[in-house]
Amino acid sequence: MGQRHQLFVIARINGRYRQLCAIHHQWLYGHTALRRCRDTLNIFENATNRMPLQQELTIAAKKDDDFWDAADSYRTDKNSHIPFPFIMTCLILGASFNLDGYFHGVLVEPFYMAYDQGDNNNGITIFDITNLDNVRYCFVDFFGMESKREVDLMTPLSARTYLEAEYVLDEVDEEVGLLPLLDTFKGRHLVTTSALSDTWPDGEWQHDPVEEADSPANIFGGDGTAATADENPGRIQLKEPAASVQTDKTKSLRDQSMDSFLDLLLDPSQDPSALMAEAEILTDFVPKLRRRLYHQAATLPPSASHLILLEKALQQDINVDLSPFKLFSVDHLSNLVAKLRNGTMRSVNLSDMPDLTEDDLARILGGHSTSTKQAEGVIASSGNFIETMGNVASIILLDTPKISVDFVAAHLGHYDVWHSQLLRRPLNTSHHYDEELPALQFSGPNTVSQLVWVGISSMQSCDSKLRMPDGKIDWSDLKYSVEASSRFSRNPGLKYRNYLLDVPLPVAKTAHGLRRLMQYLTSPKLGWFEDWPKAAARCFATTSAVEEGVSYSVGPLSSTFTLDNDRHPDDFVQVGKGMYLKPGQWAIVLIHEAYDAKNQAALDKRELEAVNMFGPRGQEEMKQWPAEDGVRAFKPLKRLRYAFAKALPQSESSDQQRFHITDVPGYVKHVLAETSKDRSAEIERLCAWWEKASLGFGEGTGYYEDDDRAGILQRIYSDEGFDMGSSTKSRPIDPFEDIAKMMSRSRTDG
Repeated sequence: MGQRHQLFVIARINGRYRQLCAIHHQWLYGHTALRRCRDTLNIFENATNRMPLQQELTIAAKKDDDFWDAADSYRTDKNSHIPFPFIMTCLILGASFNLDGYFHGVLVEPFYMAYDQGDNNNGITIFDITNLDNVRYCFVDFFGMESKREVDLMTPLSARTYLEAEYVLDEVDEEVGLLPLLDTFKGRHLVTTSALSDTWPDGEWQHDPVEEADSPANIFGGDGTAATADENPGRIQLKEPAASVQTDKTKSLRDQSMDSFLDLLLDPSQDPSALMAEAEILTDFVPKLRRRLYHQAATLPPSASHLILLEKALQQDINVDLSPFKLFSVDHLSNLVAKLRNGTMRSVNLSDMPDLTEDDLARILGGHSTSTKQAEGVIASSGNFIETMGNVASIILLDTPKISVDFVAAHLGHYDVWHSQLLRRPLNTSHHYDEELPALQFSGPNTVSQLVWVGISSMQSCDSKLRMPDGKIDWSDLKYSVEASSRFSRNPGLKYRNYLLDVPLPVAKTAHGLRRLMQYLTSPKLGWFEDWPKAAARCFATTSAVEEGVSYSVGPLSSTFTLDNDRHPDDFVQVGKGMYLKPGQWAIVLIHEAYDAKNQAALDKRELEAVNMFGPRGQEEMKQWPAEDGVRAFKPLKRLRYAFAKALPQSESSDQQRFHITDVPGYVKHVLAETSKDRSAEIERLCAWWEKASLGFGEGTGYYEDDDRAGILQRIYSDEGFDMGSSTKSRPIDPFEDIAKMMSRSRTDG
């Protein structure tokens, strides 16, 4: 059952189109397919994602023919199955999630799966990311899809053509918004038939002679390969750079003079400082110097003079790419980072360095040269890099096999981090990866390490026996039950989950992710509520430490959220009964009342059902509920409230765990004020943003201010926990053991 659809990403690599990833969507057609296509295009074209996308395209260009043409037995290796995990994550996020309440699981397919190998009802979507300034798309019907009208087979279809196969546009309810949706595709180019034929040469593609004007050769020039670093500095480099730039007779005298000057400047025997003094007055000097350095990066010999030139060329860059300069030593890179980190640099790319060790990375990010023994001391000091990286917020570590995810978790939790294995963790799904996935917990001072969700059902919200005299919930009488309970049970059971947050969450990203999660959970269009943990993974993944507002930035998905599976309730980490929050660490706690009611009106209806179900007895009970001046003391409300909780050292006079409890502004001030750097401007900006964002919260959504919040946390994190239902077996909880078991058994989407 379903409206099955597959989505693919392709790109022209070294003169030949290659397939980079593929996913399966069980229910995608019509206007929903266009919305997911639109969101995916926005993700691929987002500036924050540019460098990691370019980096994986560069990595793809280094793969030999054996990689692309290897036998299936080789390709099933877990790394080659998802060789480009960032591109795959972008595709998954675009195709499966939107803050308006949309979520649908997808399955990761082999990256080499042919266009017609999927179980299909409604065609396929293809993205061409060869040129990230002009990402192309198309839909294809390769067999005669299930639609109301036929379309041409084996040819690129536009958004309008695909949509008109399902709808008569002027007869569709305006609320669906088909015409505004089509407007978002205006000006976008389709994937060409020649690109499809090059990717899947066995297909009987219908070529259109008119397409020749839109062919890759005419888009990019030459053989259709994307621009090299020399032609487009800082972008993907799909060709090996030449050793030097040849003087072109068609160049102007000024350009020829600049080329000659740069040749002189790059002579290691020259003093660049003296030579640059006059050249700096030329507005095109720095851009052309930067272009030349990247063009010659692979062969540029490390020297003191070249370091001076690199510093000059990169000092205004926001995103600094050091990955091409492979001849430079760790000390060279460390010195360069030390000079750039307090300037405009916000991200640094150290990808595609197979020999880069954790000691090396510690020295580079520490911003100073050091011995191996000292470097080990840097690594041993958790959170050391927080104070030393200046203005840097993002670190790109794609294809750096000697940098482990454990190192990232221990030391880089306060940065946006793109790391191949961290990205790959939640994507290794059951049909090719059947090992236990080790739990991963980010540590360090002021780390948000857990998210706790406490769910109170509609029937519990309506039950007078679970209320205090003042109308507040009587937490002492709530029972926990892992089993599905009857809708009409008098106490169907409290639900709660504790998730170890196994992705890096800088302060700003934490606040933005929480805001997005609350927006999703309170969306009037929210569909199947039980999928909210997977949506939560997407809320935190599609936000950035530096980007505000509507965000299409992409980071790693949380494995614990993504591999959550409600069909196996025994696999969940249960709050309480031995769960522990280490002093100094933070947890986000969500109290979700009437979580299973679609809206307040539905809850009001459920309340009447609860009363009327018991007839006269229920009505009599209702009369006895606490009331003041004839008005009931409480009204069941559908509410979603949050709190940040930081575990404090245990008091000598009490064995109960103590907590510092606050809202988002309090959390931001508390964490950022503890760093040695003056973060007052950042604190002010984030607090102002949150105040504005909070205005969009509906009634009943916001900070949990009730005075019983400390008692709730003590119950969550005590050995006693909440009272358990009679059917639930009490057992000691090892969160790492439970999460590994959960991930091993999970058979859900990527």
